[in-house]
Amino acid sequence: MSRQFRASHTSGSSGPSGPRPMAVRMRGIALRVAASLALCCGLAALPVPTQYPAQSLQSAPWGQPVQSVLPGQSARPGLSVLSLLPGEARAEMTVGQTIYVPVYSSVVYGNRGRTLNITTMLSVRNTDQRVPITLMEVRYVDEHGKTVRSYLDGPRQLPPLGSAQFVVEESDTQGGSGPAFIVVWRAAAQVSQPLAQGVMIGTVSSQGISFITEGKVIGGVK
Repeated sequence: MSRQFRASHTSGSSGPSGPRPMAVRMRGIALRVAASLALCCGLAALPVPTQYPAQSLQSAPWGQPVQSVLPGQSARPGLSVLSLLPGEARAEMTVGQTIYVPVYSSVVYGNRGRTLNITTMLSVRNTDQRVPITLMEVRYVDEHGKTVRSYLDGPRQLPPLGSAQFVVEESDTQGGSGPAFIVVWRAAAQVSQPLAQGVMIGTVSSQGISFITEGKVIGGVK
């Protein structure tokens, strides 16, 4: 009888290795939750760094250096408008070029090698929206590279987005089969490259022919 009582009493007691009472477990959970909330509140009270205000640019004439200044900082010399442009746009900015524009005064057509004389026009366009460019030289050269004529008596200015045209008549065959235009231009500041194109137009019987050629930069300007 006494052995049974001892066994029953021992199994009902809560030793160090036995299960914890429910109240003790709930108290431990509550303490963990309280600690987590205190940590979150402490982090929320920390100061948050503010962002720098937008970068301000000091105005300057086109093509001249401008300065970028943040509050509390000194001006940084050497920053220009061009540095604010994408890399490809900066590569296309210049102050002068010599452009070679291939054109054609005649074309061969048909099975018998017949030749059709066509009208040739050079079109030069200033693609810059702010700065004018000046045409220094426009020459028409023949298939041997010799100058047939010059179209300018002096510099000719093209306003922003302006254009100029120079025509070789259909009956003019002095250029031979492979003539070209040489265009020399310059500007007072960095500008986007102008567009120089050859435009050829002709008709035979009831059919028409037209096509264009693009200029190629072959040098700078003196």
